[in-house]
Amino acid sequence: ANFAQLEEERELRRTIASCLRSFFNFGWCLGSSGAMSARVGAAPSAPMLVTPSGVPKELLSDDDLYLISMTREHLKVPTNSKVTKVSDSADVFDAIYKQRPDVGAICHIHSVACVLVASQEPGSVLRARDIEMIKGLGVAGDAVLEIPIVDNKPTEQELVPSFLEALKAYPHAPAILVRDHGAYVLGKTAEKAKIATECLAFVLDVLQRREEPGAKRRRHVASGPHVVLLDVEGTTTPITFVKDRLFPYAASSVGPWLKSGKPEDIAKVSAAFAAQCRDDGAAFSGNGEVEALTKEWIVKDRKVPALKNLQGILWRAGYEQGELKGAMYDDTPDALARWTAEGRRVAIFSSGSREAQQLIYKYSDKGDLTGYLSAYFDPTSAMAPKQEASAYVQIALSLGIQPSEGHFCTDILGEAKAAREAGWKATLLLRAGNAPLPADHGFPIASSLLDVEIEAPVHDRPACGAVQSSAAHTSRTE
Repeated sequence: ANFAQLEEERELRRTIASCLRSFFNFGWCLGSSGAMSARVGAAPSAPMLVTPSGVPKELLSDDDLYLISMTREHLKVPTNSKVTKVSDSADVFDAIYKQRPDVGAICHIHSVACVLVASQEPGSVLRARDIEMIKGLGVAGDAVLEIPIVDNKPTEQELVPSFLEALKAYPHAPAILVRDHGAYVLGKTAEKAKIATECLAFVLDVLQRREEPGAKRRRHVASGPHVVLLDVEGTTTPITFVKDRLFPYAASSVGPWLKSGKPEDIAKVSAAFAAQCRDDGAAFSGNGEVEALTKEWIVKDRKVPALKNLQGILWRAGYEQGELKGAMYDDTPDALARWTAEGRRVAIFSSGSREAQQLIYKYSDKGDLTGYLSAYFDPTSAMAPKQEASAYVQIALSLGIQPSEGHFCTDILGEAKAAREAGWKATLLLRAGNAPLPADHGFPIASSLLDVEIEAPVHDRPACGAVQSSAAHTSRTE
């Protein structure tokens, strides 16, 4: 029984860390906000895993969680010296578990829609119906979703009495909204809590958009792209920046990093390089070979995870020290602003690691653009290379859309073909310095992201049914 409980704990740790990294990508746990908990076991006395305070959720690891008994004794604490305090939400988690024995996991998020919808509801409960996704919160399709709303307090501990009152009034509530704060979402298991959180975020987003000026005059239809997926090199960022600035920086900084970096980080990088060499059928002699292989693979432009992850580490230092600034085309920030204003989500898919993607937009020469981006994907998270259709199928699943609801922009013909094979719409970018395209490739082309022709967003379509392009210019086609 002890072995089974240990295995359950390990799996829950992985699940919690993965969930919060996903929530970060959706913009629900920014700036180290958000938290999650799950009980290890089904017994009334089962302890709970709780995330730490002050740790950016995109950096959260399995070992950063606290294991706390129902008497609030810390059974296990993180060994990471940077983790010094359990989440303030632990008080709320503990109260909910004791009030609701059916709850096995709780997610706490800070999304914009949570704050706006709760602030617009004058009563103490939010009610929603006729939205398919309420089923993911355990509500029948023809029933009414009821979520109690409580007022925010200076501390999480002070929220507990309000939560207990709300749960008494609504004993089967799948979530609780906190005005000007966020949401706590309940589930029988960690996986079900994750699903419920995603479904709640969708429902709140729909409700918020319905409150937009003129929304009642608009006709809601089910078709049209909801997500714009962007390549980086040659699409939002000049190829020259990556090849002439980022690659040389990584090549020149890897040597010093191997001498001064954290031993545990170096060990992870070395293990990844060793695994790649085994896959290549090549010998690997140890840490001393990492520098030479890094420079060799950069010259060959190898898109392997071992190299991409190391480059992300090296580039982060460069960005944070002000030695690097992500170069953006002039039209990139305007296009991102336009698409998000239209109600679309914008995501990134690049061969570079997700960390490297976040860095290039956070420290761009046009300012911090990460506020426009809801998700980042690399071949590892997409579970396939960029020129395989299965990658785009997986991305659609991760974003909760049908492939036909996505539009991919890239400068690589093979990637556009893979996206189209998966059911996505695609546009090829013709930028200065990009590789020439063959004739009769069959895709729309654009020389600027502002020229990409995408159907009008679903909430902006005129009631008469006429479709108006959201782009300011007409894209060229061959």
